[in-house]
Amino acid sequence: MKTFNTTKLFGLTQGVLASALIAALPAVAGAASGEFVVLDNPGDPHFNQLLGINDSRIIVGYFGDGTQVANNGYVLVPPNHYSVENFTHLSAGDRASQTQAIGINNDSTSPKIVGFYTDNNTGVTHGFIDANGTQYTVDDPEGNASKVAAPVQNLLGVNDAGQASGFWTDNSGLLHGFVVQFGSTPAKATFTEVGPSLFKNAVSTVVSNITNEREVCGFWTDKNAVSHGFFGKFGSSYTSFEVEINGVKAASTQAFGCNDNGDVVGQFADTSGNLHGFIYHDGKYEQFDATGSSQAAVLGVQGTLINGIDDLGDIVGFFSDGKSKVNGFVDYSAD
Repeated sequence: MKTFNTTKLFGLTQGVLASALIAALPAVAGAASGEFVVLDNPGDPHFNQLLGINDSRIIVGYFGDGTQVANNGYVLVPPNHYSVENFTHLSAGDRASQTQAIGINNDSTSPKIVGFYTDNNTGVTHGFIDANGTQYTVDDPEGNASKVAAPVQNLLGVNDAGQASGFWTDNSGLLHGFVVQFGSTPAKATFTEVGPSLFKNAVSTVVSNITNEREVCGFWTDKNAVSHGFFGKFGSSYTSFEVEINGVKAASTQAFGCNDNGDVVGQFADTSGNLHGFIYHDGKYEQFDATGSSQAAVLGVQGTLINGIDDLGDIVGFFSDGKSKVNGFVDYSAD
């Protein structure tokens, strides 16, 4: 399965530009209902991942495969209004060597953006939130440098109530999900673990998103490296699930996004090892393969992955074309 990239990103320009762009532009005009669109930043037309979308149809993601082209987080107002979203709130002489913008909420005046960056001077990967044009580091104390030799933390989703979701990585490389509640400032935060102990046979957990209904989605992984989706009310019990298409259960399931309507999206592996996107809506699973997608891997990406869904039912993600490109896409809801 595709996992979160914590090694191949780059960025060092100002994230405040993203907030300025969002404030200056209206919600997307002219998006056709049911329209599928490939959107690739010209900074690297060969590698893009679209990761989050809000109800104003503002998108976050990144471009660059990290080898030939440096990786850069960005904010996109389709079809082509891009701005950088790379962590810059570091001391003089330091910079972020990799950044990914992953989640965006529905704040109508100044959407909050979350993701991760790597501090070039230390090599530590941190979660961050961009709130009102200012970026803050957000790290779960359970996964910081006092407890983990090489810390890696990610923020993946954020709601309008000041809660964000993510994971930290332990010394064995296993992932531990969490939800963070920001206080009067993002720096005054409290963390709640959503760890492997909550799921029978789990060794890793990831909390991919938290909605305005305080529902979370994500996945846990067992000792055989098989992933299982989960969904439920934060702080309550969580229900594990497997994608099932035409009566056939997936070999592995990862949930990457969910919305206020209870829809869930992600990726599943079928019994032949092929990777497909999925949408859970109205009690049913639907397979989604992006137009032009291929099971031939390009730059570590195979098939289609859906990473985000807004309350309108629009989805964003990325896919391999089987030749030389990883393309970002948005599919606007036909509802």
